[in-house]
Amino acid sequence: MMPVPAEARPVLRSGQVCTMLATDIAGYSSPARNEETRLHLRDTLYRVLGESLSGAGIPWEACHREDRGDGVLVVVPPEIPARGLINPFPDRLRHTIRRHNRMSSEAARMRLRATVHVGPVDVDAHGLAGDDLTYLFRMLDARPLRAVLNNQESELALAVSGYVYQTMILRHPSLADPAQFTPFRSRVKRATINGWLYTPGRD
Repeated sequence: MMPVPAEARPVLRSGQVCTMLATDIAGYSSPARNEETRLHLRDTLYRVLGESLSGAGIPWEACHREDRGDGVLVVVPPEIPARGLINPFPDRLRHTIRRHNRMSSEAARMRLRATVHVGPVDVDAHGLAGDDLTYLFRMLDARPLRAVLNNQESELALAVSGYVYQTMILRHPSLADPAQFTPFRSRVKRATINGWLYTPGRD
């Protein structure tokens, strides 16, 4: 996948309500991985995200992206419907990761945490900011989300905010079965996080 030049990437205006996706590679800093493996995983992450989002009707080149070392922040422009991030994006992402893992050594296999939230995004001279963006990353760091990947063999663990669950999943159960989402409550950096966990492929 060819990188999009910075000048060709979309420009967000401060205060726009956008769908936000944050990802984090589980165990990225594990001693079992060397620098070469980590660089390979970073390259793989961008590839699987680009393929899965574009396949879900969310053009990768239209999204604002920020690198987070062991993860990526993706902000979907407000004119693109958010439903694709609920269906079919999670299942497409899981299958794409699984395909990568089948062809990789154990150290290069990927397990991914992801969070989805919707809210206003502020833009300043340094990049993106705002309370909803902070909430997205607090959710990504929540202990219940980490525990899902620690306790079972799964390629992907997804958490959505209460707002996304209430306004998208409950109102549109044809997108995803609400019963497959499990509520959680966690404290992250003195903030209370309420979200809903979903593990694609799990009964």
